[in-house]
Amino acid sequence: MELDDLKKSWNILDERLQKDHLINEEKLAKAISEYKKNTKSGIKRLATWQKISITIGVIFIPLIILLWVVLPSAICSHEYKKPITALCIFFSLTIIAGIGWDFKTYLWTHNTKIDEMPILLVAKRMNKFSQWMKYEVIAISVWTVAFTGLYYWVMKLYSHSLVFQIFIVSLLAIIDIFIIYIVYKKLIYNNLNNIKKNIDELKELNSAEIPNKTEEA
Repeated sequence: MELDDLKKSWNILDERLQKDHLINEEKLAKAISEYKKNTKSGIKRLATWQKISITIGVIFIPLIILLWVVLPSAICSHEYKKPITALCIFFSLTIIAGIGWDFKTYLWTHNTKIDEMPILLVAKRMNKFSQWMKYEVIAISVWTVAFTGLYYWVMKLYSHSLVFQIFIVSLLAIIDIFIIYIVYKKLIYNNLNNIKKNIDELKELNSAEIPNKTEEA
């Protein structure tokens, strides 16, 4: 009788352990699915922003070319023709280079498939993308300095009082810093930080999943 009770107790305990094991596996699978979904959404948002940037660039190229053709001939004063031409060349080269760079980074994010790639490869690709964004911020910062200098020359700010020059240059710097902060902090780096968090969680969950499979084997 005691042996039967003991067997019954062991069976109940075994059933409970199996049930707990299934529940833990379901929770693990659900968590992995959730973090994958969040990572995929973050990458998709980055790709969408880059698509928008490329589209804006493509729209602006013919407008800049039109201004380049029309404005110099429409301006009577010869002294303004060179500055206007310089501005058009500056913006044309900027937009072309920007489209090329955005297309490269867009393909990188678009081809980062969280459902098809190992999580370590996704992490590696996102780290590289993050490094590219640092280069982009540096390039944009250099561009703003170049644009401010060009604007200073085109608008002949040097002919105004020193106080006015300082005011205009400071205002341009504040606007540039604000735009860079909004674009890169809010649209790029916030997404990258969320992606990194989800990838880190996926790494931990995957490492927890491997020992479970080993135990089952």
